[in-house]
Amino acid sequence: MSWDELLEGVFSGYFKIKDRLRRKQQKALLHAPQTVRLEDVRPRLTLLARALTGSAIEIFPAEREGGYKNNEFFLPVYFAGFPDARDNLSFYLYRTLYLYAQHKLGLNWPPGTDAGLETSRLRARETSGQVLEVLFDEFPAIREVHKHLFEYFEKKSAGQSPPDLTWLYGKWMVNRPEAMTGGDKLREVDGKIKKAIQDEIKTVLQARAVEEMETLQPDRKQQEDQVVHNYFEKIETLEEFKGGIWKDFDGSDELEEHANALEELQMSRTVRVDDETHSVLQADFKENISVAESDDLPAEGRYITYDEWDYARRKYKKDYCKLFPVLPQGTDLAYYQKTIRENAVTLRGLRKMLANMHNRYREVRRQTQGDNFDLDALVEMYSDIHSGHTPTEKIYTARRRAEKDLSVLLLLDISLSSDGYAAGNRVIDVEKQVSILFGEILNEYETDFSVAAFYSKTRNHSSYVTLKDFNESWDKGKLRIGVPQPQGYTRIGPALRHAGSQLIRRHTRNKWLILLSDGKPNDYDRYEGRYGIADVKQALREIQAAGIGTYALAIEAQARYYLPQMFGQNHYQILTTPQELLQALVKLYEKIRY
Repeated sequence: MSWDELLEGVFSGYFKIKDRLRRKQQKALLHAPQTVRLEDVRPRLTLLARALTGSAIEIFPAEREGGYKNNEFFLPVYFAGFPDARDNLSFYLYRTLYLYAQHKLGLNWPPGTDAGLETSRLRARETSGQVLEVLFDEFPAIREVHKHLFEYFEKKSAGQSPPDLTWLYGKWMVNRPEAMTGGDKLREVDGKIKKAIQDEIKTVLQARAVEEMETLQPDRKQQEDQVVHNYFEKIETLEEFKGGIWKDFDGSDELEEHANALEELQMSRTVRVDDETHSVLQADFKENISVAESDDLPAEGRYITYDEWDYARRKYKKDYCKLFPVLPQGTDLAYYQKTIRENAVTLRGLRKMLANMHNRYREVRRQTQGDNFDLDALVEMYSDIHSGHTPTEKIYTARRRAEKDLSVLLLLDISLSSDGYAAGNRVIDVEKQVSILFGEILNEYETDFSVAAFYSKTRNHSSYVTLKDFNESWDKGKLRIGVPQPQGYTRIGPALRHAGSQLIRRHTRNKWLILLSDGKPNDYDRYEGRYGIADVKQALREIQAAGIGTYALAIEAQARYYLPQMFGQNHYQILTTPQELLQALVKLYEKIRY
């Protein structure tokens, strides 16, 4: 940081001591015993909202009072107005039910409306009577909760006329049109499209909640052609970009130095770029599903085209995605040896568990000879004799070993989201270590299996990395597991379709595709939200129609909002710690083997 930037930071900080104290008090209140945080009650509120509306409602933190748009509810980050946590929890219950009633009545701005904040708050208060009428009619008990909250906010805004009741009634938001075309095409996707972000992210900070975000495209030509200008860069206050001169993105890590200014930053506009980054500012938001689609681009190397499902038009986009099957460059023997060494005790336990599983006999019914009688067959035989029919001779049960008629494909998500941490463990390392340990066991019992990974960078370049092929020896494949690093985005559809095509070719009766991912589809171009979820769901239908079982495992808590919509009930599992992942795979293996 230069001396003029440092000097500006010192003076700005001096005049903002009071504001910082206020923010410090808010942070302390956030962790107070009586405070109820949205992140703690969000799963329960999501289930409630979905049960009431019958739609796939998602709940996100609001910038302030919140509201709804389409199938997204926005609620305050925390509430601590009452000394009792149960009263504070009732606020969230009331707001969720209120938004349900408002959603049912369709009281919101239509698409394209440009209304100011105060107008939106005023409109929400004017229509609150209609919402409350429906709310009290369906939930009479909520009347007392509303009265309690009304008295609190009325007392809190004493002296104001009218009182501030925005926390009770929220604001009107602008609904998006259901069928999104994706807007303009991406103007530029340069040579970096095949280049992954390889440097590890060093700094991560949490940003303010964002209700609406617009994704802009950088003007590369203006960046290249810009002449030298003198800029006074503000350190303690950051301003929202509203167009103009585009500066270059250097990816430098100065996030902590600008932390104070970032607390005030409203991220309503973002830019997607290919440049490497060394720091991350996280914000929980629901982005506009208006990310541009990619034009067809020339591709180098061998690729396979796959269709993509467009839920709005209810038809496939033929040969829309290009998938490149690749092998990882090089091997990593040290990673394999370290994994085996550090998990020796776990591996011994797994061997014991699976040895019992493989030595277990299964009961085969309706046999001509065996150790015990089949009671159902005996009943049928008795009925046949008394009805004058020839009875069956298959009235016994026999114990036999299960045949090894199984193919398993482990598909790892190695997009940038796998660079996160869960319970202190890097997600991609958990995925790779589990693949090595589970692969050791599958290899010992001569199970037909493959390990692959995927990431993407627009529909023109999805990569499918074969770490261990079905017909390849484990001695070769195991050395590649440690090579992949987090990169790119998560276009799940093409990877699922390609993995399914690999399993279809296996001459086994029982086939399973197991996905290890956070379950949130996204890409550099349009693959966000409902569009991506619908494509994944359609890809799973195609795979299941081919007689292949599917299952998803994730250790990312947010996956609970996406996996159920795609995989359905009993076909996914959300794990609280990475250590549970291996045990879950073993239990799943026991289930699918028979």
